[in-house]
Amino acid sequence: MTRLDADIARVREILREQVQGMSVTEIAAALGKNKHSVGRYLDVLRASGQVEMRSFGMAKVFTLAKRLPVASMLSIADEPILVLDEERRVTEANDVALALLTLQRERVIGQRLEYLPVPDPLLHDLVRHLDRAAAGQATTNEIHLEGENERYYWCRAIPMVFEQGERGTVLALGDVTEQRRAAEALAASEALFRGLAESVQDGVLIYRGETLVFANRRANELLGDDLTGCDLAGCVAEPDRERAAAVMAAHIAEPLHPREFRCWLRRNDTSRYIYARLSAVEHEGEITRYLVLTDLTGWQRAEEALQKQAIFVRHFIDEFPHPFYALDGAGVFIECNDAFASMAGRERTEVLGATVDEVISEEDHAAFVATDDEVLERPGERVYCTTLSVAGGERSRFLVRKSSLRVGEDGTPVLVGVLIDRPELCGTP
Repeated sequence: MTRLDADIARVREILREQVQGMSVTEIAAALGKNKHSVGRYLDVLRASGQVEMRSFGMAKVFTLAKRLPVASMLSIADEPILVLDEERRVTEANDVALALLTLQRERVIGQRLEYLPVPDPLLHDLVRHLDRAAAGQATTNEIHLEGENERYYWCRAIPMVFEQGERGTVLALGDVTEQRRAAEALAASEALFRGLAESVQDGVLIYRGETLVFANRRANELLGDDLTGCDLAGCVAEPDRERAAAVMAAHIAEPLHPREFRCWLRRNDTSRYIYARLSAVEHEGEITRYLVLTDLTGWQRAEEALQKQAIFVRHFIDEFPHPFYALDGAGVFIECNDAFASMAGRERTEVLGATVDEVISEEDHAAFVATDDEVLERPGERVYCTTLSVAGGERSRFLVRKSSLRVGEDGTPVLVGVLIDRPELCGTP
């Protein structure tokens, strides 16, 4: 052992006894050397990862690094690992690497990597690639082992500084066979997808990064024949354009987060209402984005017509002069006009969602709900006269007309009632 090796070993022993750490001055005093020499020893130990330094103001304190034996670390690794010295001789190899090379440890350790006596000719290419990787001469990181048990590996060559300051290389092999097979399956699946995309009624566009790589026939029909430079946001009509552009910008920023929007498109003097869904997948760091466009023009026009009809019905109900209301099967008010709310002495918003018990007084309850069960159970109109209270405490004679209708997909019965404040229609009370 040289004097330098002996001094460095002594520094490690001194630090091992002082777990709280020591300064350069304290180490120099304990070693009997000057601070300049001790500083050089500590530089070597820090470079090899054997010593850690912490700063406390202007002071620097050194402690022995907590290290695990290389052999122990290699034994728990799932991937093949070889450790080489500066001459590319194998100094360590884990069991996974030995199994891959089909060699015993004694035939590997101490041997130059390029001369390893691997018995399988297919492994010769593997060894040559590893040797080029260790020398920094490899043109690709992927290694393909052909044969019956075809495998793909990804090689990483990591320069290292070892315990005594000597340099070397750690070679780690990652088995990427399944990833390669998944990529091939994805390519086959993409071909199938292209065939399916041409047969669906939705427009389908596929982007790799910012480049459009596929658009089916329906997408051309919706957006036009030349989609290469098509700006979808530019095709969106006002006032939907700003909102659609914001959604698409957010999707580009976070492509793996699915998004959707609806808007009117203006293209080639035609108007179409579309439902756009944006999604993406990531494979080997590459983002593939999908844009699916569903033409909802017919549905939207029907919806707008229905909304116009609903506005007309709402206007008719509000302008209807007689108190009008609708109850569900549980006796909850689901509709009423202002005339009915005024009669009950409440705001319309207070009536909607409330029950008959909460709106109608106990004195009027029986008269108000008379024939309700009959109307809900046996459709048809029921007409009767009764006396009910009105806002302010007065009582008046009403002609009551009740009927039922069914709403929703399940045909839930709803009772509709009209109170006609025409005492003469009821005769003498």
